[in-house]
Amino acid sequence: MTAPHLAIAGMPAEFVEMRGGSVYWVVAAGSAPADLLGASALIGAGDLDDVVLATLGRGVEPMLSLLTPEQGPARVHMFQCSHQGMQLALRGLAEDLPRASGATTRMCIVQFPVAALDGWDDARLSRWCQRLQQWAQNAAQVLLLLCHGEVATLAPRLLPLNRSCAGVAQLHPHRGALQLLLHYWTNSHGVVAQRAFTVEQVEQRLQRLVDPEVEAPSVAGEGGSDRDLFLAQADVLEGAPPLSSAWRLYEGWAGLMPAALQAREATVVVAISENAQVDALARLLHRLRRERGDAVKLVVRELQPCLRYADERLLLQCGGSLVVPAHTPLPRLLTLLDTVQRQRWQGQLADDPEPLIRAHRPPSISGQVSASRFRQIASERIDQDGSAVESAVLALQPVAGLRAEQTLQQLRIRRQGDLACVYRGQVRLFLFGCRRDAIEQALGNLFRLPWRELFDGYQRLAEYDIAAMNASGSDPETELLPQPAEPAPVAVATVVAVPFATPTPLRLGDDA
Repeated sequence: MTAPHLAIAGMPAEFVEMRGGSVYWVVAAGSAPADLLGASALIGAGDLDDVVLATLGRGVEPMLSLLTPEQGPARVHMFQCSHQGMQLALRGLAEDLPRASGATTRMCIVQFPVAALDGWDDARLSRWCQRLQQWAQNAAQVLLLLCHGEVATLAPRLLPLNRSCAGVAQLHPHRGALQLLLHYWTNSHGVVAQRAFTVEQVEQRLQRLVDPEVEAPSVAGEGGSDRDLFLAQADVLEGAPPLSSAWRLYEGWAGLMPAALQAREATVVVAISENAQVDALARLLHRLRRERGDAVKLVVRELQPCLRYADERLLLQCGGSLVVPAHTPLPRLLTLLDTVQRQRWQGQLADDPEPLIRAHRPPSISGQVSASRFRQIASERIDQDGSAVESAVLALQPVAGLRAEQTLQQLRIRRQGDLACVYRGQVRLFLFGCRRDAIEQALGNLFRLPWRELFDGYQRLAEYDIAAMNASGSDPETELLPQPAEPAPVAVATVVAVPFATPTPLRLGDDA
């Protein structure tokens, strides 16, 4: 039995096939293209016994009129809803679809306008998709959502939903025809992403047209350019198979390096999951950049939050083209990879990465120290860092009635290399790798109480301010203070979620 698919003539199966237990979104710029897609999906479900078709805000006739009597599944259960009730019907879709489908139903198609989602924020849209995906998975059904209207606003909102949607595509006008843009599409053949195809209507069917400018080959022939090739660690794609024939996946850095050392203009994507790997990765990037030149794209994907600002700077100065933060959705990663294509690395590569690595390492000590020790370390790091790492040295004046020693009882230093001391009634802080625009956020993380309630403000100190701490020995210096105990936990109230009332089910049309 052929798997359900969008019956677009000339399209390979990996770009149109849909797998059971999954939700697919296709956003069309108008109801007429949506009808064409719906008809093609019904034709592609010709081997199925039962299909549910629901249309919100309009009737089913425009879509069904595109089919001949012999096309489509054996039986179609049809439901439709008026424009006034479509928002309630959409809210209750996860409850209505189990009632509308039978034991032999393997596919449901729901067509609705973008306007039915008015007032839905991203969180609500995500929860709704998760509920639909859970039902589709439990029922082993394909759920195809055909949305028509303003594709430019809806399609970007769907990209982060890749965990609950197996595919997101859009159909919009392009050079007198239509363009089918697959943001990503998952099925039994694997995963494809960022592929565009020109299609047109031929005798009430969609057919692919070959457009060399839109569908340029993704991999060069033997001896040609490799600029469209992606060489990546398997972990980068979160367990997904290669996204297309242009992707080559390898296990770990060791598996990736032999291929990367042959690259000329390819995109090399490496993964990092812990901070202890930073120095080794910096050396690896430096070698690749030195040996393979400025045309190769070197991208680092953070699998777990482990990189500080200074670490990112180090990787970029050692030849990296881009650092992708942790928790970046896969579709967003692909978009970011597009931004570095056809670009050359513009940095100046150091002859030896070791001085850079040493400059980006935080001091080996952290916490509360004496003023003399603070002065020594801060002076060394400020002189050493130069433009390599932007660190902050601050003087904070306690509010009237508080002594500096009392404010330090609210201080909690967690990061390696951050220091504090008391000097002349002030609290002085050294924050390693802290940018100017991140100082207030860092202060908010360092103190248990709001820092503005403890201090009148802060002053950013320059090198000569730190050197001035070398004044006469009569200046008081507070030695290492005991770390204050964590405050006792505060009881919090229990929040009980009250479910919304179930919306009116969609039962405005009879099946046929």
